[in-house]
Amino acid sequence: MRLFLKEIKDLKETEVEIRYRERDEEVENLISAVNSAHDKLIGVKDNGDCVPVSFTKILYFEAVDRGVFAYTSASVYKIRNTLYELEDTCSSKSFVRISKSTIVNLNAVRKITPDDGRKLRLLLANGETVIVSRGFVGDLKKSLGMKGDA
Repeated sequence: MRLFLKEIKDLKETEVEIRYRERDEEVENLISAVNSAHDKLIGVKDNGDCVPVSFTKILYFEAVDRGVFAYTSASVYKIRNTLYELEDTCSSKSFVRISKSTIVNLNAVRKITPDDGRKLRLLLANGETVIVSRGFVGDLKKSLGMKGDA
């Protein structure tokens, strides 16, 4: 695959053209990535302001004290969705559940290392680490295309 980028100053809106010989899995993944790039959800800041947050900016979601939070490199937002709703919404956007309380963006994972008790430790793009519970290791491996169970 080759990638061509061209800046056009007088363009009113960004355009993406995908040229392919056969509409295979790679092409479908590109289409999905382009379509999800503009998907957003509403996050609430500490001061109560509601702001749109792009799924591509979210590193992970976490349920804490009966609330759900979205973590980006720069901020934390309270989300009005439940973790179960987010799991359904995000499954096609490279997010995977890694514990009862956490869903992680696979695109934000920089390193995977083993941890005690058959768990895994994920290093994220912002330097934070999150733990994959052993019950969810198989789901993570399947999402990454790795074979076998924990």
